[in-house]
Amino acid sequence: MQRRQIVQGSLALALTGCGGGGSSAPSPSPAPAPAPAPAPAPAPTTPTVIPALKDLTDFPIGMEVAAADEERSIFKLAAQLPTINKHFNSLVAGVIMKMSYLHPEEKRFFYTDADALTAYARDHGMHMHGHTLIWHWDTQVPAWMVNYTGDWKAMMDDHVTQICQHFAGSVQSWDVVNEALDESTSHGWRETIFYKKLGKAYVENAFRAARAADPKAELYYNEYNMEASDAKLKFMLAMIDDFQARGVPLDGIGFQMHTNITTEYPPIEQIQAAFKAVAMRGLKVRISELDMYTNLYGTDKTLTDAVAEAQKLRYKAIVKAYLAAVPPAQRTGITFWGLVDGESWMNHIGNPFSNWPLLFNDDYTPKPAFWGVVEALQGK
Repeated sequence: MQRRQIVQGSLALALTGCGGGGSSAPSPSPAPAPAPAPAPAPAPTTPTVIPALKDLTDFPIGMEVAAADEERSIFKLAAQLPTINKHFNSLVAGVIMKMSYLHPEEKRFFYTDADALTAYARDHGMHMHGHTLIWHWDTQVPAWMVNYTGDWKAMMDDHVTQICQHFAGSVQSWDVVNEALDESTSHGWRETIFYKKLGKAYVENAFRAARAADPKAELYYNEYNMEASDAKLKFMLAMIDDFQARGVPLDGIGFQMHTNITTEYPPIEQIQAAFKAVAMRGLKVRISELDMYTNLYGTDKTLTDAVAEAQKLRYKAIVKAYLAAVPPAQRTGITFWGLVDGESWMNHIGNPFSNWPLLFNDDYTPKPAFWGVVEALQGK
């Protein structure tokens, strides 16, 4: 919460006196009336009216949510729903639409939990973004797939086709492939199990299968660190150029943007240039997983006013960079990776200290970071 500072005015009176020695001396003139005291400067206050983020722009404002029986599921933790429903008009599942959840066995797909989430999005007029059809992370590749010995292309085509056909009409866009690039390799591709089985063609195959299965869905490639690594950005742009030259269906790029409050890494000019490089190729651009490390050295026990202000300014700068670099027709959303600080993955995965990465406090009150986003969307 922003602290109030009250600036008190001070009043200095200058008195003029004349002395005389006798009754014949003229009477002294009266002292001039003091000037009116200046009014105290108004204290900065948090606005009493909290605008809905989704009402401040024409593109989707999204949030990553939990569902099914997860602890912070939108179907279990009802206290979060007023905030979600007020501010967001786009949802993405953090877990339950990944590979091992939707396709746990070779001949069995599981849609129950994801169907409930897509129904919630539909019933509340929200865009539903699918995350993700193919991702290499060990816990997200089903065991049966790791041990598969048949035709890998046919198997993966079927995986993508079945899922996209099932959700056609209820999922408007997909992260078709997630994190396939690796700037530390000479060829630029992460050497995942998919790459080892099919080479880089697995990425192209997935996009072609997704387009055939659901021609109306927007198809995205989703990646982290492209705004910070020139090498990864170059590999990604080369992939785009190759796909566009050969007619591989690709509608847009998702920049994950798990970033931090420092202004030096990466500088905002570099972030804006990365957005622009994709936009200049005619693709749509989404900020797909935005959050922000605050406690970089593990020394902060609370979110200090200074850190909260730095976070506000960084959020504001990133949103302004997105607006400046991406033409309106190519802006397809900003999605925040969670709602309140205490639920963030940044406080649960390999981080022994607290961070405050998101826009809302744990009691759902907006942080200064929220107002930074508001100001950017309002053009301030």
